[in-house]
Amino acid sequence: MMLFVLNVNFFFFFLFLLFFFLGVYFHMLNLSLILTYNFFSFNSCIYSFIFLFDWLSLIFLSVVFMISGCVFLYSLGYMSGDNFIIRFYFLVFMFILSMFFLIIMPDIVCLMLGWDGLGLVSYCLVIYYQNLNSLSSGYLTLFINRLGDMFLILCICCGFNYGCWHYLYFFSFNSLNYYMFIFLVLSCLTSSAQFPFSSWLPAAMAAPTPVSSLVHSSTLVTAGVYLLIRFNKFISIELNLILLNLSLLTILLSGMGALYENDLKKIIAFSTMGQLSFMIFSILMGSHYLSFLHLLIHAVFKSLLFLCSGIFISGFMGMQDIRYMGNLGFQSPLISSSFLISLFSLCGLPFYSGFFSSDFIIEMVILTEINFIYFILFFLSIYLTLIYSLRLFFYLYMNSVKMNLFNFENDFYMSSSCLILLILSIFFGSSLFWLLDLSYINVFDEIYKYLILFFFVYFFILTDIFSLFNKNVYNFLGFFMGHMWFLPFFSSKFIVSKFFNLSHLIFLITDLCWTEYLVSLNLINKLRFVNIYLNKLLLNSFKVYLVFFILMLFLMMIM
Repeated sequence: MMLFVLNVNFFFFFLFLLFFFLGVYFHMLNLSLILTYNFFSFNSCIYSFIFLFDWLSLIFLSVVFMISGCVFLYSLGYMSGDNFIIRFYFLVFMFILSMFFLIIMPDIVCLMLGWDGLGLVSYCLVIYYQNLNSLSSGYLTLFINRLGDMFLILCICCGFNYGCWHYLYFFSFNSLNYYMFIFLVLSCLTSSAQFPFSSWLPAAMAAPTPVSSLVHSSTLVTAGVYLLIRFNKFISIELNLILLNLSLLTILLSGMGALYENDLKKIIAFSTMGQLSFMIFSILMGSHYLSFLHLLIHAVFKSLLFLCSGIFISGFMGMQDIRYMGNLGFQSPLISSSFLISLFSLCGLPFYSGFFSSDFIIEMVILTEINFIYFILFFLSIYLTLIYSLRLFFYLYMNSVKMNLFNFENDFYMSSSCLILLILSIFFGSSLFWLLDLSYINVFDEIYKYLILFFFVYFFILTDIFSLFNKNVYNFLGFFMGHMWFLPFFSSKFIVSKFFNLSHLIFLITDLCWTEYLVSLNLINKLRFVNIYLNKLLLNSFKVYLVFFILMLFLMMIM
């Protein structure tokens, strides 16, 4: 088993190098390769199997394969004692295959294979640890992802008007049905956990940590952003304004939720939600290529964050509460350094990978004519990212250990996968911009460079003053923000309880009322009556033979 997984790892790393340099080559020569196979045509609709290889899909595939190889290598140590390790590897492989279909298929019908596969396999992975918490989290994940599937199916139904479902067909004619695009955007919002579909992303942390690293960095949650990048030219002005508001709300929701959360994996999940909103905000501001590059760079350092957190959690015997952790720099220097560097990339510290994309996006927002309220909220979100990163750093590195039971074993496979992602978290951003020859030069006053520091100090002072002003309001806001603006209640308990009460009422009215009498009881009585006479016939009853004899005579007389 170990030899097979190692061979798969080497195969994934080979695919990473192959697809990455192919993507760079396709970008340099502006090439695209399309492979298509037509199955049949019916009612003027063409049903085909199509693959699109351009620099976007190839480089995205390379990052997915690289992170998948690191996750497989990491799982050799992390999941070594699991009894169902073969099932785990099979599910992860199916997840990667579904993401492969979603990236390279520019056809909405064929894309449904990868989209539905991601939703189904993510549910199976969330409930992998078979307990009540995993089951409820899996149901919530499945419910919201089924909403996305429903919107995508409605989008396919609208595509019957065109007789084709290819991206390239819509791009060539520069036309797309408005309702079709609305359904596509809604499915993207559910997949990327945007407001008001945000509650499933922290709940999905019930999955094993290697799965969280793969799912919440480069596969399921980025599928919606990838589709928005592909369809960015069809976003109208009205829809752009609505999506801007939703992305800013999600950024605030994730930042404030991370401030009041104590679960290590959920804090990283909130940061993933905020970064996805950051990418969507960049797309809506017109910089979809910058958003795509930030998506690739974010996938690298976010997967490293999850893998390092998995080592911390296993070292503290499954404890995920950051209030019981501390002194990690002394207990595990290599993994602690990797976690800290990925945290620096998340904050956009010069000159780590996250700086090269996020800093350009911030400068683009500064130079764009944008509403001042949006401008303030955007910088508030960056301030919140810095604050919860500092909070995480304080608890994990500056805090004293409150648990005596910890065991940090330097597993070779887990450390090797973290080391690979550590090198990429430092050099991947600069290498990507250099190889793709993307140079952005923004010229503005030096005071704009200190805007983030100004907002940091201003909001820090404002928060302290507000906390002293009214304790009751401050405590309520803490409770409100810590529960994600009550979104989990409205998306799980509220809806489930209403549907449960409705189904119980229908059960009382129909199943236990007239349908019980007309269908169940009536059928049982008829069968009982027929069974009595059939039983007598089988027992050679003279009365039954006499009745049949008289009946036959009567029929012969009529005829």
